[in-house]
Amino acid sequence: MDFPGYKENVMDFRLLSDMPGLEWKLLRYKCRDLKLEGIYQRLGQLLSIALVPQVIIVVELLMLIHVILLFSLVKDINLITVLPYLAVMLLTPLFLLASRDPNNEHYHRSAILGSWLVAFFLITTDLIPALYLNSALKPNFDHVAIVLVYLMLPIGCLGNERVHILGLVVSLVYIVYAVWMLLKISEHKLGELVGYVMYILFLNLMCVSFLGFREYNLRRSVLTRYQSLYLNMVYEVAMKKEKALLHSIMPLMLARTLQDAITTHIEEDPNNLVPFSKTRLLFMEPHPEVSILEADIVNFTRLTTTMAVPELVTTLHELFSSFDLAANRNRATRIKLQGDSYTCVTGIPSYFGAHANACVNMALDMIELSRKVSQRRGHKIEVRVGVHSGEIMAGIIGHTKWQFDVWSKDVDIAYRLEASGLPGMVHVSSTTLNLLDNYYEYENGTETAKVDPVLQLNNLETYLIKSRLPDYVESEEFEDDDFSLKDYRLYFGNDYEDIVRKAQREMVNEVEHIPVNRVQSCKFRTKRQNKEKDLDEEYQFNVNTYYLFTIFRSWEMEWSFGKRPDQMMKYSLVMVAYAGFTFLCVNMIQGIDAVYYPTLIMFFSIILFVLFLAAFKKLWLGRRLTPPTQPSSFLTRWLIKASNLIEQSVYLRVPLAMTMLFILYVMSSQEVFSCDIAKLEVEIIDSELHDLEPRMFCFFPWEITYSVVMVLSLILIIIGVPLLIKLCVGLTILGLHLVTVHEYYGFAFERSETTFVGLESSLAHTWYVVAFWILVTVREGYLNYLLKVSYFMRVCFEKRVHETMIKSRSIKIIMTNILPNHVAEVFKEPRRSDELYYENFSQVAVMFATIENYESDMSGLRVLHEIICTFDDLLVDYQSRNQIEKIKVMGWTYIVACGLEVDHNIDPAIIIPVSSDRESENSQKSSSVRSLPIDEEEFNGAAEKDEDILVMTQFALDLLRIMREIRSKNVLFGANSRVTGSLKIGIANGPLMAGVVGLSKPHYDIWGHTVNMASRMSSTGVLDAIHVTKSTSKILRTFNIRCNYRGQTYVKGVGEVPTYLVALDQKLQFQEHYKINDSSKDSLISVELIDEKERKTPKKKKEKFEG
Repeated sequence: MDFPGYKENVMDFRLLSDMPGLEWKLLRYKCRDLKLEGIYQRLGQLLSIALVPQVIIVVELLMLIHVILLFSLVKDINLITVLPYLAVMLLTPLFLLASRDPNNEHYHRSAILGSWLVAFFLITTDLIPALYLNSALKPNFDHVAIVLVYLMLPIGCLGNERVHILGLVVSLVYIVYAVWMLLKISEHKLGELVGYVMYILFLNLMCVSFLGFREYNLRRSVLTRYQSLYLNMVYEVAMKKEKALLHSIMPLMLARTLQDAITTHIEEDPNNLVPFSKTRLLFMEPHPEVSILEADIVNFTRLTTTMAVPELVTTLHELFSSFDLAANRNRATRIKLQGDSYTCVTGIPSYFGAHANACVNMALDMIELSRKVSQRRGHKIEVRVGVHSGEIMAGIIGHTKWQFDVWSKDVDIAYRLEASGLPGMVHVSSTTLNLLDNYYEYENGTETAKVDPVLQLNNLETYLIKSRLPDYVESEEFEDDDFSLKDYRLYFGNDYEDIVRKAQREMVNEVEHIPVNRVQSCKFRTKRQNKEKDLDEEYQFNVNTYYLFTIFRSWEMEWSFGKRPDQMMKYSLVMVAYAGFTFLCVNMIQGIDAVYYPTLIMFFSIILFVLFLAAFKKLWLGRRLTPPTQPSSFLTRWLIKASNLIEQSVYLRVPLAMTMLFILYVMSSQEVFSCDIAKLEVEIIDSELHDLEPRMFCFFPWEITYSVVMVLSLILIIIGVPLLIKLCVGLTILGLHLVTVHEYYGFAFERSETTFVGLESSLAHTWYVVAFWILVTVREGYLNYLLKVSYFMRVCFEKRVHETMIKSRSIKIIMTNILPNHVAEVFKEPRRSDELYYENFSQVAVMFATIENYESDMSGLRVLHEIICTFDDLLVDYQSRNQIEKIKVMGWTYIVACGLEVDHNIDPAIIIPVSSDRESENSQKSSSVRSLPIDEEEFNGAAEKDEDILVMTQFALDLLRIMREIRSKNVLFGANSRVTGSLKIGIANGPLMAGVVGLSKPHYDIWGHTVNMASRMSSTGVLDAIHVTKSTSKILRTFNIRCNYRGQTYVKGVGEVPTYLVALDQKLQFQEHYKINDSSKDSLISVELIDEKERKTPKKKKEKFEG
């Protein structure tokens, strides 16, 4: 998207894996760069509040189930040992609900205090029964306490430092308790203590890594919300700019029709950016009562040949800008600029009765303004003005390079009045004079007007208005707005510059509406918030999902969510590898006899290999000091591709994650599977007979349970696997472990330590794992909700991007169809309001193609539209190296230029595609053009400099072929139609000036002797022929194209000049300048001599010669 100051994505999340550094840290830097850190912290507060109900539900549920189990399974239970569980059930809601108001200035303190108290009371449920009964009991909720501290208590969302301290304290308390248990029993089990410490350490590291994952997702949510808000603002500015641009070039109703048609076109055919190339819609409106003003600068040719480019553009800009302001004051609509002419109409877009007075006042103002500019600039600048009243058809013609224009016989009359008028006076028709009030001083019209055939045909008398009478009173219908050049400039740079700051301010309110809970009422809000927006967003998400497991109702969206990349997968595999390393170390430290170490090492090697593949790209990027490029090594490219596949492909990622979890489960229980059951049973029986504690030479039961909990905990940090699949895998592992505990090795687990006096050890193992699974399920369900909310917001954001891109592309189409591509690029960037745009070109080919014998009624305009659209279609074939740029359609004249150097800033999103029918330029030209066999260096230099003229002449020939085909098929011209489809084509080459002038409409035009010559070549040309200047004919001859000398042609402002007609045969092919067998030099010399003789031939002889 190419809005000024706008970037497509504030942070493209898909590219984070291609950048060195941790992803959540990269997002952290981006949030700080966009000044969104406070927003992120606020979202953390809202998340901590939303987690409170879940913490309460989990704690209450676990305590309730635990108490029920105790009363159901333990005989002669001591009620005092149950009190800690009841106290936790009673006090947890009080501690947490007291810290649910984020607007309280002491919120952080109350949230931190509440988290410490809940953690403390959870610890007491494990410590008090053991200390009170003086019994060595295993902790029942150590894993739950640690996970709750990091993942669910409010302190976990309020800063990593605070939660790390609390997590460390809780872990140390349990480790100290484990040491006390070790000292209490007669036999020191140092191996079990080390295993327990590593287990607690693993849970802490797993939760710390989860904090990084949560930071990544929360910052993504903030940035996604910021992007969405930012795009909405850009969308509004885009609409504002499009409307201002459209309304500046055409009436409101026509502008709306064109805008809707462009938007529909892009939605239906987004790849075809040439609007209406298939439908050829005609956008035209009738206006029955208007006044037309046509003004022309006298001696404009002299100005263009004597003034420098900056001076000329500045002078024209000042003059036409003053005219635009006068037009606004007199309720006139500027229609177009045509080099030295200015056309406007009063009475559109809405009719008003004083349109004739307004038009004459506009003309008098223009005369006075031109005098002032002439005095300031030191150049004689006079205008000739003609005004006529009547009816018009107004609209746009063609489907590229639109320009709002008017057509009718009354428009032609206004042109005639201007051409036959006098400088410094307003030449009006009798029709206009009859509509005026008696407030003007006038006299009879010019003698030239009396003999004008068009004016005579319409029985019109003409008059010259000198000035207003002294007692003139301006009509109340006129606007009297005090506009300045700076105020009236079409410029939106400041809007774009303010978007970032405005979006940052709006994020303060927007963060309050980011869904963080199934029911938004679970969150406390500020009084100023918009509750309707909360309910609307909650409703939009809830209506698109099922409540259970938060599954999207659209399976397409659910599948799309499941297929999203997982850039955290490599970090999840780091924890998988750490879990495997822990299992290996614990087995080696405890010295279990039944462990088969080669199997463990093999599984661990597989995990390390998968981790290496997943993390290779990040490692490769991290060690590079230069920007990443395509690696040269095949192995490196293969490894990077494997890393990308693991991140991007759900088909690889899901089976890989499932395999890793099952491998870890096998590693955690490998000593159980390889244990000699008979030998272990004999050992246990013998120990019981001698009243001794059995020696567990195969495995330690609680170490197996701790290992299974470690495997289940990894489900929390494997983000890129769908929830239902993770739950199925977790339930499978849980079921396998319970079968192991109760069916195959029950005799061993029954003789291990318990978590409560009187509770069977096998049931203690079961409840320990099930309690953790309940916590994992609840936490995974909530995490799945947050991820899907974030994804849903992302989808909505992408829809807004699509809408904005359609609007942006419609603006590009409109802008590019007003200005040339390279100029449109300049005007889309922020510019000073007084900054002008102009260019100077040393060699350009210009062509004027005029349709003769036209009719200005509606049927004639339909024919004109079809012809111009056909010309525009042909223009598609000339968009490669020597690109032909359509300048405008002026009445019934098609004006193009070649050599404007439009290649240097072409926007690929709006460039007209090259037609596939034209395989190559050279192949097309070869059918009718053969180059001279001259020196290679000389030919290359000529081709590089003069090829634009060749391409333009070929384009002109194609226009003639099109018109012949139209006439032969007789599809546009009726039997009684005056339109014959004949063209007068004129081509000239040489230097010219170009620039953008005016205020109300950014209009790009070209000026100079070359333009004047091309115009005269067309107006004085021959039907169905290509009329060129002498310099153009010389260049064409170098390409072996014959040009016949026509004679001396009078050119306004220059005098008589020799002109030529491009020689064409009956099949409309170029005729060769010389035969291939002839000497090229002799041919060239002979032709030049003939031309010289023709110029020296007396007039009578020349006529005889032409005859």
